[in-house]
Amino acid sequence: MRKALIITIILNSIIIVLVPEGHGGGIMILFEIFLIPEIIENSIDIQKISFHENKLEVAIFISLIGKLILLSSLFFKKIFNSKIWIKIGLALMLISFLSVCYKTGDYDNFLFVITLGSGIPFLMYYGRIIYLINKGKNNI
Repeated sequence: MRKALIITIILNSIIIVLVPEGHGGGIMILFEIFLIPEIIENSIDIQKISFHENKLEVAIFISLIGKLILLSSLFFKKIFNSKIWIKIGLALMLISFLSVCYKTGDYDNFLFVITLGSGIPFLMYYGRIIYLINKGKNNI
């Protein structure tokens, strides 16, 4: 189970994110790394966030939170009820992935196909972890 969680985090990190407005792209972890200093310098004012305008930034931030929850559930077993926190972290990463796909799908079908295709391995491991959790034999 630990290996599957780590692989899922890695697979979510290498999802290709193409930015329609900026005519560029990169992998998810690259955008997360660039978002961290922006959050530290400018902080986040939840009242000023418009989900329709900043959909990509919000999606990447949600993915970062999901990854941090999954990593903390791996290391702090006694503090967290691991099953619940793993499901929450996975749900946040899935919401982020679907939001990025939706954002690219609004602009161009080709960008959507590339983003969705790069996320298929993540979706497969997502299903595997859900199966392992529900199976009952989980050594987290």
